Amino acid sequence: MKHLHMLLVFILIGLFIYQSFLVLSANRRAPRPVKIANHILYALVIVTGAWMLMQLMSVNAPVQWVFAKIILLVAAISASVKAFSINAAPTQSKVGILIAGVAYIGIVILAYAKPANLF
Repeated sequence: MKHLHMLLVFILIGLFIYQSFLVLSANRRAPRPVKIANHILYALVIVTGAWMLMQLMSVNAPVQWVFAKIILLVAAISASVKAFSINAAPTQSKVGILIAGVAYIGIVILAYAKPANLF
C-alpha cells in the first residue's frame, strides 16, 4: 500500500506541475481529462493514506506528523482549486500555485523526516 500511495502522490505532483506550467506560461487551463484525473488521484491518495494511518494507529506508532500532512494537503487542495479556477486573476493563480507548491514541499519533507515530536 505504501508504494501505491507514493506512486499516486508522484503522479499527483506531476499533474500539479503540468497544470502550473499551463497557467504560468500560456495562461491556459488544463483539459477536462486532466481535471478528472486530478480528482480521482486526490481521492485515491486520501483513501490509501487513511488505510496506512489505520495500520500505524493499530500498532501505537507516533502519528502526529500525519495530522500535519493532512492539514497541508487541505491547504494544497484549496490553493490549487483557486489557482486553477477559470475565474481566477493571474495574480491569484500565481499566489495559489505558490501556496500549493509550498504545501506539497512540506508534505514531502514530513513524509521523509517523520518527526516523532512534532507537537
